[in-house]
Amino acid sequence: MFFSREQNRHKRWYHLLSLERKKIRGLMAGGVFLAAVLLTILIVYSVRAAAYDPERLISSLPGCTLYDSNQRPVATLTQHDSAPVTWGELPPHLVEAFLAREDDYFFKHHGVVYSALVRSALRNLLALSYRQGASTITMQLTRHVFDLQGKTIDRKLLEIMLAQRLENRYDKATLLCQYLSRIYFGQNCYGLREAARTYFGKEIRELNTAESALLAGIVRAPSLINPVRSIKRAIKARNETLQRMRELDYISQAEYEQAVKEPVTLAQPSAQKTTETLTYPAMWANAELDLLPGISRERGHGLSVVSFLQEPVQRYLEQAIRETLDLLENPEVPLPAAWSAEGDAAKAFRKIFATTKRPTNLQRGDTPPQQGKIRLQICSLIVDARLNHRGNVLAVTCGRNSSDSTNYWLDEIMPGRIIAPFIFYSACLPGRNEQHIVAHSAKVTGSRLGYGAVSNTLSSLLPGVALPGRENEPALYDGLFRVRKIDMARLLFALQNTGRDYPLRLVSTVWSNGQRLIYAADRDTPPKEILRREGAVAVSHLPPFHYSEGLPVTLHEELPESSGYWSMVCNDRGVAVILWCGVLDAAGKPAETTPQFRKLLGLATKNLAENLHSTTRQILREAAKKP
Repeated sequence: MFFSREQNRHKRWYHLLSLERKKIRGLMAGGVFLAAVLLTILIVYSVRAAAYDPERLISSLPGCTLYDSNQRPVATLTQHDSAPVTWGELPPHLVEAFLAREDDYFFKHHGVVYSALVRSALRNLLALSYRQGASTITMQLTRHVFDLQGKTIDRKLLEIMLAQRLENRYDKATLLCQYLSRIYFGQNCYGLREAARTYFGKEIRELNTAESALLAGIVRAPSLINPVRSIKRAIKARNETLQRMRELDYISQAEYEQAVKEPVTLAQPSAQKTTETLTYPAMWANAELDLLPGISRERGHGLSVVSFLQEPVQRYLEQAIRETLDLLENPEVPLPAAWSAEGDAAKAFRKIFATTKRPTNLQRGDTPPQQGKIRLQICSLIVDARLNHRGNVLAVTCGRNSSDSTNYWLDEIMPGRIIAPFIFYSACLPGRNEQHIVAHSAKVTGSRLGYGAVSNTLSSLLPGVALPGRENEPALYDGLFRVRKIDMARLLFALQNTGRDYPLRLVSTVWSNGQRLIYAADRDTPPKEILRREGAVAVSHLPPFHYSEGLPVTLHEELPESSGYWSMVCNDRGVAVILWCGVLDAAGKPAETTPQFRKLLGLATKNLAENLHSTTRQILREAAKKP
């Protein structure tokens, strides 16, 4: 059949139009399907969001609670004031600092910035990972209030719907105040009020622009960049916040230049305004939580921290320490039954207890340190040494009274003779010749080994410790250098446990406010062997340790330069008690006392350690009998 060119052109034009119509119909069908999907998502997540009670926002702020090994609450982990921050407390520059750092469109959006969500989605798609969430302050508050976790699309969609519900229910001032009342600022501070008191010793309304910018700057990584942990990182975060405030015209150029030059002046512990004193187990647990990944962002939600703590052991430890301090400070105090028992230490103590004169400048009781006075301090650890439980902290004190908020385990001592086992251990390492034998004296053993061999061993065990130089070699063997008490306790415990570095840990599991497991202590992975097993076993019963068949291993030493007394009592697959007792001046430095009082102090420390060891074992045996 013959077709003209015009006919072919005419047919080809209709053919193309037909395809376009099909494409348009396909696009329309796709649009309807997409709209149906979006509507379905909207309905589903609206229904899910409706199941959450927005009144939870204004209920009491969630706290963090520490439980013992039997799930009994024993302490709060926060110094948190349950009253939320009020709008009247907030100076304008503080509000502007948080808006600049977190959400400069806060007063303009309705809970969600959809343009930011689209940008975030595109960046995540290009990176093939979840890197940005584009969360507004309201969305962050939603996660805190309703315990929404995980970087998933499901969580983000639910978060969006809940954020809009909160925006419909509450005004912006309420939302911002609740947000500032809940977020974590590091150093056990939950909420802006506690952060202002802890870091600057001020109330919220007293904060200046630089201080406000610093607090706003640290909230994204509070455990890492708070000014106590790293002043350089905190200043950098502060200056970044100030720069953003300048870009948004919240502050002038002159105000910016003045604020970035302002030094950071932190409040002294005695000047910090707190609402509640943390107990020593809470202080220890908080220090562990600071080191656990991912915990800091969970703290503002409220946590349940289950520990290895044995509440009866902790209670007895605190009671025994109070009694010991009373006896040392007051000769008229009657001796309790534990100090009247049989035993060489108790007999020796009773002999000199009533005749020893107390120093005239000895401060009694738990009153704050006074200038010109000296006072006693004790810190103690009771650690489980049983198989499959080794390293679990059963009870702890970090001083005589937690009201001063000081952890004396972090202070330094001169180890003296208690460093000797590690010098002896150095002689047991492979490659030593026949002259490298363990002598009774650490100085003799060290001299035979040589400065290099001993310093290399101690440097590997105590990284970061400034050891005496080669020109002062005898000081190395005499332990005349400074080591943190907690590091010394960890090494001695490892030595008595075949050289394995069992972490001295209190935290067993951590649960969210919604009963979601966040952390569980690893109980299956064997700890690292920091001391060769053969060498550790060889020196674990040598002096200054005292050992008799069938009895616990003990260590009782007076530390050099008035550093106090160190006692340790332990038995294999049992309990280890580690105890330090000393006399400090008002500045927290070691203080001199009379020889007679030092002798009384040494006997009391030894007797207390042995009493704690035997009583703890008895408590554990009785607990094991219960069904």
